[in-house]
This record gives sequence, structure tokens and C-alpha cells, in this order.
Amino acid sequence: MSISLNLSKEKKYLVAVSGGCDSMMLLSLCVKEGYDLVVCHVNYKLRISADRDERIVRDFCQKHKLSLYVDYPVFDDKGNFQAWAREKRYNFFKEIYDLNKCEVLLLAHHLDDGLENYLMSKERNSKTWYYGISEDTYHHGMRIIRPLMNLRKKEIEKYCLDNKIDFGLDETNLSSQYTRNRIRYEQLDKMSDEEIKVLQSEMKEKNKELKNDMNYIKEKYNFNKEIEISEYLKENENIKNIIVRFLLKESCPSKSFSSDFIDDLKDKIKTSEKGFKIKIDDNKLIVSEYGLLYCCKKNDDFKYVLNEIEYLQNEYFTLANKGETIQQMTLSDNDFPLTIRNYQSKDKIQLRYGHKKVNRFLIDRKVLYKDRIKWPVIENKDGQLIFVKDIGCDVNHYSIKPNLFMVK
Repeated sequence: MSISLNLSKEKKYLVAVSGGCDSMMLLSLCVKEGYDLVVCHVNYKLRISADRDERIVRDFCQKHKLSLYVDYPVFDDKGNFQAWAREKRYNFFKEIYDLNKCEVLLLAHHLDDGLENYLMSKERNSKTWYYGISEDTYHHGMRIIRPLMNLRKKEIEKYCLDNKIDFGLDETNLSSQYTRNRIRYEQLDKMSDEEIKVLQSEMKEKNKELKNDMNYIKEKYNFNKEIEISEYLKENENIKNIIVRFLLKESCPSKSFSSDFIDDLKDKIKTSEKGFKIKIDDNKLIVSEYGLLYCCKKNDDFKYVLNEIEYLQNEYFTLANKGETIQQMTLSDNDFPLTIRNYQSKDKIQLRYGHKKVNRFLIDRKVLYKDRIKWPVIENKDGQLIFVKDIGCDVNHYSIKPNLFMVK
């Protein structure tokens, strides 16, 4: 069997090698084709054969004079091991990737891995951004290529045996307690080559449909802004589901949400007339208000102290020496130090016709919650509110010769 990776020889590669036949074949082909590479291996020391696999990788790297990095993460028995191991693994890959200025991470997933993932998704009726395993993607700030995705596991094993490439067998792959193993032995291994091709075609068609749906959503909706709920409600259930999932993903990229959570959220969007705020992370909310849907921070507190007049710009406000009448204020030395902060619910400012509650002003103006939480106000050294964005200054800081403007 003649196989070529067809990768660019102008790039530097990090190859993740477990010691199994797939990763050893990948490493062997990289060496054979003369790529610039470094190797990394993770040894969790939880299997009897773990040290043997490390030795296989070390022996190969020593023989071919390859740089090898090995990590030994220790599980604290808290939470899900697979999720923990994946995070540790990719963090280690990223560290070595950056250290060696690599441009691509090579992983040895193959066709059976992708089909197993697809069958697990079907069995669980779970939603995903890609069915199977992508050949070329990005993760943890690394470009990831999987050159063996068109090969069956049996083809890989045969290649290693024919070319006398040493590899280890993971004894946990023989256990039927894992869903992946059960699907492999009870479904994939019993399929004919023709049935495998049919399954591949089905998976590709699913990915094509998903890609078309995503293109439609990205073209119609701007996820950097708010989504109009009236437009969302016109979509079919599949598109609605993707919109909600994508909105959550954009806000909390490292967190996964259950199907039940997604379904409950869709029900609330459909039925809640008064809107809602739902916590989705430590400081993240999904908000429905004024016919709009969006994700934002729960709090966005800031505080700046000025000992004299300054002209400055940041993400919350801009201070300048000129502007419109409603943006002006006249400050004296007795006002300093000034505190510029986000408004609080108790804030009120004294105007010519009496006191104005800032909270009531923002609600009356239908200012979105994501903007309200970072609405800038200014108080003087005595703790008196002397300026509120879009309300203006208090009655005591207005004159025909202003010396500071909040223009944003």
C-alpha cells in the first residue's frame, strides 16, 4: 500500500503520537517524506501498557533524531476523566506548539474514528457543529490536520505490519464498557465495505446540510448584535436550534449545553412576553428584552479616578475638550478627585426640575441591559452624581464655559 501525506514541506509540524498503530504510521510517514517536525506524547500512567507505549515513541524518536516532549498529567479523580484528559492534552500540545513555533498540529484520527463519532451522535440524537471528525480545523489556537481520515483502522494496522513499524495495542479498546468500543465491535466491524461507503456518504450529506444551514444563519443574522425574536420565530425548528446553540457558543466557547437546556431556552423565547435573563456562566447571561435576544456579561463594572481634567478614551467612555451641549460639564478644583464608573440602581442626579433616577431614565429609553450595566456616570469627591451620559450634568455644573465633555 503506497500512501503519501501530501503536506507542505515549508511548514513546521507538531506530531502528537500515542504509540498506537495510527500515530506510529503518521510519524513514520512524516519522517519518510522529510517534514520539519517535533513530537509530543502524553502518558497518563493509567494503563498497564502506558510506559510501553512511551518507550515505543522514544525509541523511534531516538532512532530518527527527533525532538520529543512528554507530559505526565495526574488526574485528581474529580469530574469527568475524558474531559479532563482532553483539556490537559490540548494545553500541552499548545505549549509545545508555541515553544517550537509550529504551524500545524498533526493528529492520527482515521476513518473509523470519524464514523464512530457519527454513529454515537445518531444514537444519542445529539447536535454537533460537524458530523464525524474534521480533517482540517482549528482548536486551542492551533491549526489541526488529520491526514489519515480516509483510511480504515485495518489498513493502518496492515501498513505498520508490512513496514515493520513497532506499535502498541491499547487494552482499554477491548472493553465493551465504552460506547465507542461497543459501536466499533457491534456495528462498524460487522459492516461490509459497501455499507461503510454508504455510511460515509450519509455523514457527508449531513455535513453538507449543516454547512448550508450555517451559511444561511450567518448571512441573515449578525451574532455581534442582537437577534430580532420576531425573525427567529419564523424559522423552522432546526434553524432555531442552531441559532440558539451558536449564540451560546459565541458567548461561552468552552462550555457545552445539554439538549434539555437548549429546548427549555427555546420554549422561554417563544412564550415569555416580559423577557428574561438566564445565567449561562459565572458572569454571562442570555437576555430577552424589547423583542431582542442576545448574550452579555452579567456585570461589567469599571471605575476610573481623575485628579485633574484629562482627555482620554477607553471602551466605556471618551472625554474630550469639545462636544455637544448635553455632553458638557463645568468642573472646579473642588470637584476632584472625580470618580467615573458604571451606574448603580440607587443613582439619581439633580436637574433643574428636580431629581432624576438614572435607572428610570434607562428603562424609559429602553436601553438594553448589556448597555445599562456599563452606562457611565461621574461623581465628585463628595459622592454627588454630577454627570450621566445622555442626561447631562447636574444643575450645579452647567455653564456657558464648559471645560470637559463626555462624548461617548
